[in-house]
Amino acid sequence: MRAHGRIGHAAGWKVPPARDRAGEKSVANERFESFVGVIYALNKEVGRIKTQKMASLGLRGTDTMVLYYLAHADGDLAEANLARLMRQDRAAVTRIVSRLEAQGLVERGHASEDAKVRGSRYRAPVTLTAAGRKAALDMDQIINDVVAEASADIGPEEREHMYTWLTQVLESLERI
Repeated sequence: MRAHGRIGHAAGWKVPPARDRAGEKSVANERFESFVGVIYALNKEVGRIKTQKMASLGLRGTDTMVLYYLAHADGDLAEANLARLMRQDRAAVTRIVSRLEAQGLVERGHASEDAKVRGSRYRAPVTLTAAGRKAALDMDQIINDVVAEASADIGPEEREHMYTWLTQVLESLERI
């Protein structure tokens, strides 16, 4: 059974067969449906798991990557850098940082004089507080447990091939 057929079945709907402009079955369309269907389903499952697991820490799923990048950075990060790393718009990152700041998990510094001249509030450094570092450590343990469980049936060599292939696909898509 094709990958998108399994996804459709699991979600309770059936994907119609891929057709080209002449109404014929299209291999390219089938590959597109399979690829996009799997990527969409993976993204949805990762979001569900992040929401569920972060709730156990009193956080939202959207907080995950801000805490992760701050915990693994060599020093602080500006909101603009967080947005770039997360592939999110700066306004969304600002909302997440504001919420984490209100919870006492991060602190915003003051933008440098150079950044103030350019008028960017997104250049102020963001750092984890002691409570934020504790939450990030707890989160790292959850991440390690989830990754171990999700990849239990995949050998190290297969995993490396998968990451290499996904990176190649991403780079190809970014060039389009």
